[in-house]
Amino acid sequence: MTKITDKIYGKIEFTKPVLVDLINSPPLQRLKKISQDGGPHFIQPVRKTTRYEHSLGVCYLSKKYHRSTEEQIASLLHDISHTAFSHVADFVVGNKKNEFHEEFRDEFILNSEISKILKRHRINLAIVLKKENFWLLENDLPDLSIDRLDYFLRDGYCIGFLPKKLIKEFLADLKIKEKKLCFTNIRIAALFSILFMSFSRLIWLDPNSHGSFFLLANAIKIALKKRAICKKDLFTNDGVLFSKLKNSKIKKVSQFLDRLRPGMEFKYSPKKKAEFYGPSKPRIVNPFVITKNGLKRISELVPSLSYAFEEFSKRYKNIGVSPINNF
Repeated sequence: MTKITDKIYGKIEFTKPVLVDLINSPPLQRLKKISQDGGPHFIQPVRKTTRYEHSLGVCYLSKKYHRSTEEQIASLLHDISHTAFSHVADFVVGNKKNEFHEEFRDEFILNSEISKILKRHRINLAIVLKKENFWLLENDLPDLSIDRLDYFLRDGYCIGFLPKKLIKEFLADLKIKEKKLCFTNIRIAALFSILFMSFSRLIWLDPNSHGSFFLLANAIKIALKKRAICKKDLFTNDGVLFSKLKNSKIKKVSQFLDRLRPGMEFKYSPKKKAEFYGPSKPRIVNPFVITKNGLKRISELVPSLSYAFEEFSKRYKNIGVSPINNF
């Protein structure tokens, strides 16, 4: 049995032997040293969440909503191949869908202790690896998935936007119907979708977030080009990769890294004036609500949300930022 005290869910237990073994394995433990946010925590130290916490949180939610053992395993492993600094690698390679790590997930699992652990516990690896088997774990926007639910609650709480009381209300109202994670209360569903869109703007698409991603990505790009690091280094952890970047002694790399500190601030800027400009991922969740007439999107029940979603998606499709100060 593995017991942990989670920031948002409190005391939780993992009793299945296969989950316990996976949690204690080196590939899962590696995620303790990978920031959930990527670059922003250098500028905003309050953002301390790790991929490990998130992975255990998603697994916990999978268990809470009575998913199969295989789906709980898939939930625990869904971010196993994340690179150091998480989605910063997407900025390095130009992956517009923010899914660079997904390309290596199967290979990562097959070439690590994980495959042996699953085999020892007689878990069908082929089932675990097939994402299509788990329609609640990860799905396409604007549906709500267990993965999105955890990072929304986790980031919102850690940065000070979401009180635990509201988190409990969201979790209590969610039900599974017709292979969808649905709300039963229209007001709670509307509040969730509005807050999710707001967090996309205030947390994930914040100018400081965008600026820090580009600072770190540019440092990594230069180091790769100069062969101070290699692609394999991306799959270590934040500390290892950052040390290699620092020790590269490459002037431009050092200049970018030196700006990654509290006090550095960015603002939105038009393309012509921006230091960094590029595509972003404006996240919107338009959850289903259980009604007497079947499942309905919250935007069908509250039509004004459709306009808000459309406007938000257009406005933040691309983002340009420039520094406010000279730190």
